Amino acid sequence: MTRHARALLLALALPLAAPTSAPAAADQPVSPSEFRSYAEGYTLYFSEDGKPFGSEAFKPGGETVWRYGNGSCLRGLWRPHGAQLCFYYGIDYDVLCWRILRDEQGLKVRLLGDGPDAGLELRITGRDHEPPVCGGPSRGI
Repeated sequence: MTRHARALLLALALPLAAPTSAPAAADQPVSPSEFRSYAEGYTLYFSEDGKPFGSEAFKPGGETVWRYGNGSCLRGLWRPHGAQLCFYYGIDYDVLCWRILRDEQGLKVRLLGDGPDAGLELRITGRDHEPPVCGGPSRGI
């Protein structure tokens, strides 16, 4: 292949290799105090890959009520632990610690740890003052 032919192929290939859009902005951490200001007194709604996942009411004093998609609820406590938020739902459940992040679409949470669901990301899709409606007995603390 001649030098001219290689230059022509390279010139044709460059537009295909160039990115078509700007890279996504990096996730920015949200501090536990900033999240508390946003969440306390509200019920937040979460989705995974665009599908409803559940909701959680953040009560004053660190109490919480998680409502699964099927309507059952789990009562617990949430506290900051360094740059993450950790949730305790009683002795029958593992402590779950999350990192709160902000990106160009809003807020999301990422499960930390080494369990089977580590890395799970949920998008916060809304918030309101409505308490969760729980079907059946509540579990947790």
